[in-house]
Amino acid sequence: MILRRGSVPAERRRGSAGWRTEVRLSEAGGLTQYGAYVVTLEARTPSSERHWHLNEDEFLYLLEGRAVVVENDGEHEIGPGDAVCWPAGVANAHAIRNDTDAPVTFLVVGTRAERDVVTYPDSGRVLRLEPPRAWGSRDPGAGESG
Repeated sequence: MILRRGSVPAERRRGSAGWRTEVRLSEAGGLTQYGAYVVTLEARTPSSERHWHLNEDEFLYLLEGRAVVVENDGEHEIGPGDAVCWPAGVANAHAIRNDTDAPVTFLVVGTRAERDVVTYPDSGRVLRLEPPRAWGSRDPGAGESG
């Protein structure tokens, strides 16, 4: 299936750290094994709280703009063409931050494990995800503990 530019509508969504625009390519293409989204962060906006996944890999490829990757070892600036990999089970809490006055756009791809534990070390939250998981929707309170 070919998804032409503009054929998948951009959706404004609320993440754990603010608003962002997402083009959910994987859902539009009927993919179930991983999620693939094009995300745009407005100026001076973070992507999420720092977090890491027990059972899901994450991959980010920066398309436009400049961003700051915040990880356990500090902050790292990235630009177009840079990629970041976060393997499942590695306790390297991460988030992306747009510190500029212009939007930043990136492709993010992640596996969809049937069960996952997401740890947010800065807030002490732990999100336990169990089947059935609803990939197209978000319930920020579902499965939380701690």
